[in-house]
Amino acid sequence: MATRKKAKAPSKKGAQPHTEPLFPYTNKPGSLRKFLQLVPQKPKPQKIEKTLMQSWGFKDTNDMSIIRVLRSIGLLNSTNEPTDLYTAFMNLNGGAAALAKPVRDIYAPLFTASHTPYKESAETLRNLFNIHSGGSPATLDFQVQTFKALAESTTFEGLAAVVAPSDTTAAATIATVDLSSGRQHGPSVHIDLHIHLPENKSRRDYEAIIEDIGRYIYGRQSEGSYDE
Repeated sequence: MATRKKAKAPSKKGAQPHTEPLFPYTNKPGSLRKFLQLVPQKPKPQKIEKTLMQSWGFKDTNDMSIIRVLRSIGLLNSTNEPTDLYTAFMNLNGGAAALAKPVRDIYAPLFTASHTPYKESAETLRNLFNIHSGGSPATLDFQVQTFKALAESTTFEGLAAVVAPSDTTAAATIATVDLSSGRQHGPSVHIDLHIHLPENKSRRDYEAIIEDIGRYIYGRQSEGSYDE
């Protein structure tokens, strides 16, 4: 007697397994938002740990998940101690701008797809995370909400940040220079300049180069500038 072969279950065409999340997330994005708001108001702690978190009002066990985000963004080191970035972020005047670069670096695929992903609609933002990250639907939502919490505490526009050249790249970047504060009239214009500096120069040489660039951009001399 011939045996009957067991029929295979039909496969779901197009179904893909969930990949691992690309971006950091907390399952308490509201707590992350509150923590970032408290940082400038509190003395700089030696370490972020459970007792401190509870004293700041974070008593839910899941609140501790915000620490992995703080480490990912660079506010804490591997032992949960505040970094120099944390100190810069504490500044009430311009501290929010300190997070712009690390946020852009971590979420680089989003900023490649959109100039201002933090201004996109909820539907567009969710679509970007669907494309560039992974995880279950709930995990994707946490990633989206974590990004929004970080973006709300970050200033992206109007920056004129200069990064000193490293030993290996000897490169400096001036980001988002606002020409409207110079002699320009009309709408504000933002330009991203990537400047490659020569190696083996002194700090004063680099400062002079940046100063000259500033004179050409703004059309005026800064204090202490010089002419031949």
